[in-house]
Amino acid sequence: MEEMMSSLILYSLMLLAVVLSVEKERKSLLEKLEIKKINLGKELKTAVVFLGILIAVSILIQMVMVSLNFGEDLGQVTEVLKGADLGSLLVILTVASFIEEIFFRGYLQRKTNLLFASFIFAYFHIIYGSVSEIIGTFFLGIVLGKEYERTKNLFAPIISHFFYNLLTIVLMFA
Repeated sequence: MEEMMSSLILYSLMLLAVVLSVEKERKSLLEKLEIKKINLGKELKTAVVFLGILIAVSILIQMVMVSLNFGEDLGQVTEVLKGADLGSLLVILTVASFIEEIFFRGYLQRKTNLLFASFIFAYFHIIYGSVSEIIGTFFLGIVLGKEYERTKNLFAPIISHFFYNLLTIVLMFA
């Protein structure tokens, strides 16, 4: 329960930063985040392609980390998530993918650049206590950032991120 509350507070602060930025620039939130009319078919196809890229990058990173003797480190995230309550897992599945994409891609990447936003995205995952998670999340952040740059819309990265988290959690508990 404590982990879920900490996550919700963090996500609330991230969303507040975005909203305050929008207020300062006198733009609507949707306009600021470049959320335009969504071509659902196109966005879903893009999300599926980038989900495949996320999975491939994740597998590659795991292979590299195992070859560097970080195999034990890879299991830390699984331990943390298996110890989490259902509410925390639901937060990870739903709120995380939406708020993280709004903040890291729609706000931070637009204010700075892809690499900085991906680095901060990775750093926020330090809570798992895994070097592999931080490294992996950095590269996954780059993939999600490229997806955002390609589509000029947050819809596809949110969908990709959501299904990546869902797949990860399902595989951990399978």
